[in-house]
Amino acid sequence: MKLTFLGLPDAEEAGVALIPAPLELTTCWKKGTWEGPFEILKVSPHLEFFDEEFLLEPYKEIGFFTYPVEELPYDIQDALKLISSRVEDALKKGMFPITLGGEHTVSLACVKPLVKTYGRPLKVIHLDAHPDLRDEYLGTKVNHATVMKRIIEEGGNILSIGIRTMSKEEYLFARESSKVRLIPAREVKKDLEELLAEIKSFVEGDCFYLSLDMDVFDPSLCPGVGTPEPGGLFWEEVWEILKTAFLCGTPVGMDIVETMPLPSHHITEYIAARLIFKVSALLAWKNKGGSLEKAN
Repeated sequence: MKLTFLGLPDAEEAGVALIPAPLELTTCWKKGTWEGPFEILKVSPHLEFFDEEFLLEPYKEIGFFTYPVEELPYDIQDALKLISSRVEDALKKGMFPITLGGEHTVSLACVKPLVKTYGRPLKVIHLDAHPDLRDEYLGTKVNHATVMKRIIEEGGNILSIGIRTMSKEEYLFARESSKVRLIPAREVKKDLEELLAEIKSFVEGDCFYLSLDMDVFDPSLCPGVGTPEPGGLFWEEVWEILKTAFLCGTPVGMDIVETMPLPSHHITEYIAARLIFKVSALLAWKNKGGSLEKAN
């Protein structure tokens, strides 16, 4: 039986595409991110279908289409090409692509067809505990620890939020690069309003892509990730970041990656599903003329 978001039939004219990407070829510590897409979709029917903030039902206002959960090739390049083809198909059909990882490398596969579609480099809002800016890791240049460096090479301009650990190599690269700004989690907690103003300036009047690694959340809230780091963000902070970005800029796609389901502990995949639902409600509300001023 095909898994679908919220357990509902695919909409005939969907505005949001769910693209499962169970990629796990380069993870280097805890394994299990390949199960993320399955478990996010499996838990999603337990969400309420009505959004209490925007007072609408996203499945009626915008509609969902869920691509099948497919086994990916063991070759990383072949796997990324298959994911890219799904994103490209969703874009051709006028759907907003939300890709479910899987390891963070899937973001590279998502950005490439967007750059091709829009004909120019993208701004990227990157929520993560790690900057993922290494040039090479464990002998390879394409993996979860290098993905943002590869996206910069595709022309990306990155605002990384929630960072709380990095290598010296990544620190030195970010210090010298004009293509990335790292915002530590402690700065988010110190002055959220200042960050929201920077996000507004970063995306206003422009297209952007959102990449959200679930380890941006504090592990007390989301323990089911491959590399948990203390001192992370909480729901209210992340939601304010997403709301500001989506209402001030033009979102063209997103991914939610690095969910690593834990036995008998489903909170991380539930929160990932809740994020998808809230973003979809936000898109539907924006389509109806909603703005940041009205939301606040």
